[in-house]
Order: sequence, then structure tokens, then C-alpha cells
Amino acid sequence: MHPISMSNTYVAPLSTMDAILGGAPGYTYGRHHNPTVDLLAEAVCQLEEGEVAFAYSSGMAAVHAALMALQLRAGDRILLSRDLYGASLNLVEQLFAPMGIEAIEEDLTDLNRVEEGLRRHRPRLVLLELISNPLLRLIDGKAITEIAHRQGAQVIIDNTFTTPLMAKPLTYGADFVVHSATKYLGGHGDAIGGIIVSHEHHQARLHSQQKLLGTILGPFEAWLLHRGLKTLALRFPRQCQNAARLATLLHESGRFRRVHYPGLAHHPEYHLAPKLFADGLLGAVVTLELPEDKRAVFKFLESLNLVVPATTVGDVYTLALYPLIASHRSQTEEARKAMGITEGTVRIAVGIESVDDIADDILSAAASL
Repeated sequence: MHPISMSNTYVAPLSTMDAILGGAPGYTYGRHHNPTVDLLAEAVCQLEEGEVAFAYSSGMAAVHAALMALQLRAGDRILLSRDLYGASLNLVEQLFAPMGIEAIEEDLTDLNRVEEGLRRHRPRLVLLELISNPLLRLIDGKAITEIAHRQGAQVIIDNTFTTPLMAKPLTYGADFVVHSATKYLGGHGDAIGGIIVSHEHHQARLHSQQKLLGTILGPFEAWLLHRGLKTLALRFPRQCQNAARLATLLHESGRFRRVHYPGLAHHPEYHLAPKLFADGLLGAVVTLELPEDKRAVFKFLESLNLVVPATTVGDVYTLALYPLIASHRSQTEEARKAMGITEGTVRIAVGIESVDDIADDILSAAASL
């Protein structure tokens, strides 16, 4: 196991320090570099088959850094997936829109609309997730990257829900891949962090901006996330397998208005899924449609015993989230309706427990409604 370097500064001969501060490899100050943090970033970089990587204090800090690296200016446009994580939408709306940067939300599952939207709006970049949160719509990242580059736009892909085990967007040309390492990469619900993986020509700008903003990940959190990363290849496939089985059991139970999962035949992109992702993995999240009644949803969540109500995904334990009060709380009712999120939408982030036990707990809670 690699050591934790907790020092905030590093002693070196003045000539060595001068060289490092001038850009040579090495360590001088913890806001600039840390050995433990660099080891985590390097490991994720290798998984993503990228050239450079940086670790940040959170996934949102990583998304912000990727946007900042493009040096957006007033009058620029950003094309966002309509189904993007709520906080990412809020980030653009609250921090970038006041600077005169226009955010355009589009249904990126429709490639014809994507191409038309890119021609019409001429955005500087496209920001998307390969599996949307929470309704699990699938986006063809490779096709969109090719279309965006033809129109002169760069592409940022949030690979949090898919992980490098399902997709490696840099290998088909994406400009930046971001992760909330808090989720599947760490996997144990005990550390918060974010990662950017990109190409070498972005290294200087990403590093300079990280030093100035002080967004580097802490060394202890880096150590925890790297520890979790070592079991990703065991945890994540098990979670995906559990999710596929759970989705089938819950769908066949007939207790829910709808069960969202890419492996179910009624999913809008069911036939696209095998083309997009590796090794038959389709993600570890299942989303349910309960009665459109907030009190009923609260009763359902409070009736769960094994499944834990929580505001994240990726833990070894199965977690339930109510988007209306959490991930998409800040979106308007109209925006949620356009996404397809209702008062009855509940997201289940599936863990590594016995899938029969998970299903029994959820069905028992549903029976209480």
C-alpha cells in the first residue's frame, strides 16, 4: 500500500526548488502537488487511457475545472445534455451564465437534433453523461464527439456512472473526462473527490488553474479513494449484475408504474446499449416510478430496512435517492417534467449485497403503499 504524504511543504536544495517551481518534476508545496494525490490521478489516467490527470476536492470541482480550462468568454455557448446531473446544470446556470456564457439544453439522445443544434448554436463545447441521472437515458458519446468536433466544439464527458470499465471516452476523441471519484471509483462512501483526465496539451492550463484556485484533493482522501480503486474491477461488475437482476425482478413484480434500466426491453435505448458499453455492463442504477405523491414516496423510503436513503451512488451498500428533494431539487417543476422526473421518481443505486435481499426489501416497502 502506498504511503500518505501529509506534508504541506517539501524541503529541497534551493537549486532543486528553483527547478521544480520552474516546471521540473518534484514537490515544493501541497497546493501545487502531492505524491499521494499524484498516484491516484496517475492510476485513473491509466484506466481511462489518457495522457494527463488531476485530482480535485470534489466531482463538482472537477467539472468546474474542465469548463474553466476552455477559457470561456462572454458570448460563448455551451450545449448541455438536458438530462445532466442537476448540480452540473446549476453550476453552468449560476456561475457561467452571469458572465455572459449561454447555456443551451438539448436532448442528446437524438443525434439529428444534436447535429442541427450544433450547426445552429455553434457552441464552444458539449457537456454530457453517457448514462443520465436519474432516468438512465443512454447517449452515444462517440457519435456526439465526432459530430461536435466537425462543428468545432470540444466535448466533456462525465464518466461517473459508467466508469472506465464500461467506457473510455478519450479513446474515441473526447477532450476531457471527469469523474466524481466519490462514487464508484472510491466505492466505500468515506471520501469525496473528483478527477479530470485529458490530453497532454491541456496539462499546463489545468495545473496552473488548480494551483491558483487551490482545488487539489487532500492526501488522506486521495489515499482512501486509491484504496477503493483497487477493488473497482470486483465491485462494479457485481453491482451491475445485481442491478440487471433487480430491474427484472422489480419490473416483473408489477408493483411499479415503470422501472428504468437499460437492460429492460422497454428502455428507449435498449438496442443501443450493447454498442455503447464494454463487457455487457449496463450500469448499477435502477430507477423506479412510484405513485406521484410525495407523502407516498416518503412512506416507501421510510419503510426500507436494508436499502439506505442517501444522496449518492457507488457505495457497496444499496442506496435510495428521491430526486425531487435532492439531486434535482433546484430544477424548476417545468425542467423536471421535460426530463421526465416526476414526484414518484426514486433512484436505487445498487450495492453488492444479495440481490434477492435487496429486491425483498424494496418490494416489502412498496407493499406498504
